[in-house]
Amino acid sequence: MQLIAHRGLARTVPENTLAAFAAALSSGFDGLETDIRLCADGEAVLFHDRITPDGTPVAALSRKALSQQAGYLVPTLAEALDTFPDAFWNLEIKSGDAAQTAFEIIAASRRRHRLLLSSFRHDIVLAAAESLKIECALLLAHRPPALAPLLHSAMAHAQLRGLVWDFEILDLSLLEQAADLGFRSYVYGAQTQYEHALCRDYDVHGIITDHPEFVGLTPAPALQ
Repeated sequence: MQLIAHRGLARTVPENTLAAFAAALSSGFDGLETDIRLCADGEAVLFHDRITPDGTPVAALSRKALSQQAGYLVPTLAEALDTFPDAFWNLEIKSGDAAQTAFEIIAASRRRHRLLLSSFRHDIVLAAAESLKIECALLLAHRPPALAPLLHSAMAHAQLRGLVWDFEILDLSLLEQAADLGFRSYVYGAQTQYEHALCRDYDVHGIITDHPEFVGLTPAPALQ
């Protein structure tokens, strides 16, 4: 089971920062999950929330202004890929306006074989599967009544063979169906040791987690 740090390892530093990513890799994680949004100045930045704490949309702020509100330097996608070129990255595109810029940065990367692009915006994932030579995955927050309709549009794209499931909707029969069709399943949202063990028992391809202690890793001190 591939171990992926959810927004890096943010025990003592802010999530989605270079320090959080460094801490995760030092702790033994196989990969890093992060979130991509577009700032008003056209920068693809790594920031989870759509709105800042004072209620301002991220899309309305420059990277500098966003960093000032966040209280730390918000990294760009390009900076993160350059800083950790050998890491496996799960890049989640959070908003449609970030897709084209993210695609351009990914296309310029020399490490495309170590990237997994995912999104709840399945149209973005399909577009990525058509234009980028990287692994792509559909993010799922609800349990589909059947897999066939969901995967119908994906089957035509060899690069789109991943599903990222919310732990709340895990269903062993659907995981088995997905595996039979050649899809790798990743899971996010597990919160207890039992839930992490269940993911391993279900033989998922990867788990995206905030809890290194539940997957046998010892958190390393974060770089400040």
